Amino acid sequence: MLGFPLPLRAQAPPFKVGVVHPMTGPLAEPGQACRLGATMAAETINAAGGIKAMGGAKLELIFGDTQTKPDVGRTEAERVINQGAQMLMGSFDSGSTAAMVPVAQQRRVPFLVDIAAADPITANVAKAVKEGQQKVQYVYRNFPTGASFGIKAVQYFSEVFKEAGVAPKRVVLMYCNDLFGQNNAKGFQAAHAAAKPSWEIVDVIPWPEPPQDLSTEGSRAKGSSSPRSASSAWRSWASWARAARASTRRGSSRCSRTISSS
Repeated sequence: MLGFPLPLRAQAPPFKVGVVHPMTGPLAEPGQACRLGATMAAETINAAGGIKAMGGAKLELIFGDTQTKPDVGRTEAERVINQGAQMLMGSFDSGSTAAMVPVAQQRRVPFLVDIAAADPITANVAKAVKEGQQKVQYVYRNFPTGASFGIKAVQYFSEVFKEAGVAPKRVVLMYCNDLFGQNNAKGFQAAHAAAKPSWEIVDVIPWPEPPQDLSTEGSRAKGSSSPRSASSAWRSWASWARAARASTRRGSSRCSRTISSS
């Protein structure tokens, strides 16, 4: 009597994740790092046998590029979902991430926010669900918010000043004038008002994102009685360094002097 092999267990279908980050545009460098991290994580999970709770389903990533533009971020979220993405993750910058949120909510696709720290991204959805405007919250984050950044920044400023044995009285707050920077600046000011430290914020200066020549902002900060400076941006210090180098090449060291006083 001939024997027949037992039927093979069916391979679990892949779990598709839409990984949307800025691959081009001003934020391409950190966006590419985010994609690399997602790719490495997926490869590690798949090599270990996939998602055990889903019968060993392997992760399949569907990539998108926001081009560092919110409208493109929304379009890319729609595209990867149409291509089968069962979950979204991204998109580093707050502007593009905020544009992707309505897509996730409308299409009922879980969206894990990585990095984008502007509080309203998740807070507005949570509020809408609480008030009954929406039934389910599909948007969550694994990264601190701008409000928490502000609280910690004020705390660390005071600790660093104490450890260094200095007692500055004036601080200039500088931020990139986009959703991320605006949110963080508000968080810093709110934390300062609540903590009432020994130093005061004497000026609040926004700059355009992406930054170009920051000599005007640097001169304004330098004119505020030689203050210390607090900066809120994705690439704040790198941007200031580039501006300082460019300014120095043009024969002016205004930006570099501002950095050295911070």
